[in-house]
Amino acid sequence: MRMSTMFRAVAAGAVAVALSGFGASEPMAQTTMKLGHDQPDRSTHHKAAQKFKELVESRTDGKIKVDIFPSMMLGSGTQMVEQVQAGALEAAVLPTGWIAPIVQQVQVLDLPFLFPSREILYRVVDGPVGAEILKPLNRVNIEGVAFWESGFKQFTGNFEIREPKDYAGHKIRTMPAPVIQEQFKAFGATPTSIDFKELYSALQQRVVDGQENPIATIAAMRFFEVQPHMTLSDHGFLAYVFMFNKPFLEKLPADQRKILVEAAREAGQYQRDIIKQAEKEHLDTFRKANVKILELTPEQRAKFESASKPVYDWFVAKFGDDTLKAIRTEIAAQQKAQ
Repeated sequence: MRMSTMFRAVAAGAVAVALSGFGASEPMAQTTMKLGHDQPDRSTHHKAAQKFKELVESRTDGKIKVDIFPSMMLGSGTQMVEQVQAGALEAAVLPTGWIAPIVQQVQVLDLPFLFPSREILYRVVDGPVGAEILKPLNRVNIEGVAFWESGFKQFTGNFEIREPKDYAGHKIRTMPAPVIQEQFKAFGATPTSIDFKELYSALQQRVVDGQENPIATIAAMRFFEVQPHMTLSDHGFLAYVFMFNKPFLEKLPADQRKILVEAAREAGQYQRDIIKQAEKEHLDTFRKANVKILELTPEQRAKFESASKPVYDWFVAKFGDDTLKAIRTEIAAQQKAQ
């Protein structure tokens, strides 16, 4: 009898303990994702990455935490793309030139003198044509969701650059994108692939004579300290792709997937807004550092455009002209609508 009473007491206690937890809030499940990029923490890219982190963590109520790794802390650009592909890195925002060794079709955006203005470019890459450019990434386990930017590229060198013939005999650093290497070959230079984080010292030690990058990147990496000449050429747009590891994105609940994609696009828009203002300030900095800044005349630009024709021939022979035609058709439509 005594045992029966004791049993009932123990059982009642167990039920009470069980019921005390019934309906209590479960510990919040948290996902931590890494976001890598190749620019320093003073860049507009890093500010936009911080904006992405703020949007995601706020809108998911902390269920997704974003850790940012700037300045190639996780490896070179192409290594980060490979990490996203393998799932070792959940997300990255990187130039198309770093993606090209893995998915070569994205190089279409690196063709020289393709886009007439920033505004038209935005309309092209933000629409159906941009989605088509990103689609091949799906085949390598990557989901490209938005285009960020570094802006239009400019020529810099330890020599003056006015016409394509000025490049003859010079070694020029390029990303490992064949289309960019073909561009400098067409100008008569010798393209040399050098890791981005090694570029400052390579320019300083004259391992190479020049490079190309947008104004914001030249400022962020302080290339203006070791390159006395700059030509405002606007010859190519340096597009960045915000990419996720596809399985990582797909395993998330639909509402969280939507938050991540929308945050990547909103942060990209934020970056576009701040980079334009930054460019004006950077040019003042360059002038104060005694960089000689030239601007291509229409005649000089025409010579560069003519010299670039073999690059287009090379691209079409290798990849076909479907995407290029789609871009040019959309550019023409946007110009007509203006």
